[in-house]
Amino acid sequence: MTRALILIAALAGAAACNDAVTGLGPPSDPSKETFAASLGVNIADMTRTSSGVYYKDLVVGPDTAALISDKTTSVNATYSGYLKDGTLFESAANILIDPASAIPGFRDGIMGMREGGKRKIVIPSKLGYDGRSVRNLDGSIKIPRQSTLIFDVEILKVTNPSTTS
Repeated sequence: MTRALILIAALAGAAACNDAVTGLGPPSDPSKETFAASLGVNIADMTRTSSGVYYKDLVVGPDTAALISDKTTSVNATYSGYLKDGTLFESAANILIDPASAIPGFRDGIMGMREGGKRKIVIPSKLGYDGRSVRNLDGSIKIPRQSTLIFDVEILKVTNPSTTS
């Protein structure tokens, strides 16, 4: 009997820790959300991609600069990532990113950018971390599940495959 109670308690505890099971709210919808004023997000002034990512170019890179496409192998970028309440959850300077391994919304959001470009990107939860929380090393929640993500991105270098043979 005692073993059965311990097993039941352990299973209940495991279910409570599973971020993708009980009590998961609907995916976020940036068009219906309010953002901290400090983020400077105005969805009505942004372009929406077919996938549902919103973006606004703050600086367009020169026409002669390399362009990010689905063939791009890597980019060097400086970025800051925020939650809709203005909480900074991550930032990096001159970091090497493989677009193919980035979250789908980030990848979609940087497509078409050129070296020297700066863009604000708003990512619905479905194209971010969806129903999963992202945790800090100490176990505390860094990004709650179903969170809309906001990124300020500057593209420093684009690496595309060589077109010469």
